[in-house]
Amino acid sequence: MRRIAWEDHTAHRGAVELESTGNSKKEHDMFNRFRFPARIRLIDGGSGEGGSGEGNEPEPKSFTQEQVDQIVERRLAKERGKYKDYDELKTKAMKLDEMENAGKSELDKLKESNAALRKQIDDAAAEKQHAEWVSEVAKDKDVPAELLRGSTKDELEAHAELLHKALNPSSKPPQVRNQTGSPSHQNSNKDAEELSYIHQLLGK
Repeated sequence: MRRIAWEDHTAHRGAVELESTGNSKKEHDMFNRFRFPARIRLIDGGSGEGGSGEGNEPEPKSFTQEQVDQIVERRLAKERGKYKDYDELKTKAMKLDEMENAGKSELDKLKESNAALRKQIDDAAAEKQHAEWVSEVAKDKDVPAELLRGSTKDELEAHAELLHKALNPSSKPPQVRNQTGSPSHQNSNKDAEELSYIHQLLGK
């Protein structure tokens, strides 16, 4: 450790003659002190040699491998402390993602189930409406309900008109006989056409 020493060079100087001004001894000492100022000298208190006036530079501090390992471990522990909750937060985030995905899957299932149920309701309502139309048209047109064909009320009414005409002819054409007195084949052909037409109306 270095110390600072003050040296007063007035002790090594000869007496300074002053002009005869009548100054006191005190003024004489102050004059010499300011004329020959103090000098700072560094002294190395640890060398024990003294007097050389040359100070030794401090040696750089060295560390053992164990000390270096301890320093590194402390810094690593400090850094790990900053992220000690990272793994826990990551696990929570993954669980939230799984719950969200599971929620989406359940929602999709509910949507599909709801769509299927609504379709069943719509189909049942359509069948009920069709049955009501068939019953109404069959009653109005005086035709068997089981013979009616059509998906809409207009189609059912049109088919009922044809059935009514086919099942209730106003008059039959007179039967034409040939010269031998037997029924003409012309009438037979016409009857076959009417029968085929009726089969078409009946959906056969």
